[in-house]
Amino acid sequence: MTFRFGVLADSAEACAEGLALLSRLAELGVVVQVVHAPARLTGDRWIARAVPTTKAPADSEGLAVER
Repeated sequence: MTFRFGVLADSAEACAEGLALLSRLAELGVVVQVVHAPARLTGDRWIARAVPTTKAPADSEGLAVER
């Protein structure tokens, strides 16, 4: 399964903060790369996208996934 992360925000600064939060995934062994820098949408909203550059650890490797 391929994962993609998106950040929607009301300002460019909030969008950048959301991307910074995604960088904390590195603490779990998942490094993300920004593939779409913050861009303004209609209605004064902002979007950014990122994808992992490393494989996420399996459930048995310590990353619990709630279902």
